[in-house]
Amino acid sequence: MTTVTFVGAGGGVGTTTLAALTLHLLAENRVPLPAVNATDPGAFDQRSGLQLAPALAGSHELIDGGRYDAQKAASAFARGYLVLVAAHTRQGMSALTDSTADIAARFGADAHCRTVPVVTSVFGRRPATPHEMPVQMRLPFDPSLAAGGPLHLAVPHLRAGTKTALRQRWTPWVLETFAFR
Repeated sequence: MTTVTFVGAGGGVGTTTLAALTLHLLAENRVPLPAVNATDPGAFDQRSGLQLAPALAGSHELIDGGRYDAQKAASAFARGYLVLVAAHTRQGMSALTDSTADIAARFGADAHCRTVPVVTSVFGRRPATPHEMPVQMRLPFDPSLAAGGPLHLAVPHLRAGTKTALRQRWTPWVLETFAFR
């Protein structure tokens, strides 16, 4: 059983959107959906727009954990992976740097290797940042995702750049993590 915990390096950075989008990608690739545990189940259910059946015992788990803190990280590393989402702004990148430094200091190299940083673009611009951190994916700004609401309405209208980032950078990791373990 694999558990993937999604947390944001800040608030409103797209953590719930990415977690719900991950479920859509699994369904699209005909992978059994994991059990879902969300800090705000109502918001997650509204965003995912999926009718989630109860998960089978021993299945994978996806956790939408809200904002990063050390206790959530410890739980994530005890059970699997931590997806750390940050906005691509100066403050967002600083929060991502601080969170990954905290992870390395508190939990060591093994936890650092099981941390999956994702950067989301805001308002269609990618500002210059003083440092570039290696990330699993940079999700470009997409008005279909920014609008909120159920993803089943947004996914058909994703921009080409968003589809490419998901197909090339996110879907392979998601499938390796949930389908092949």
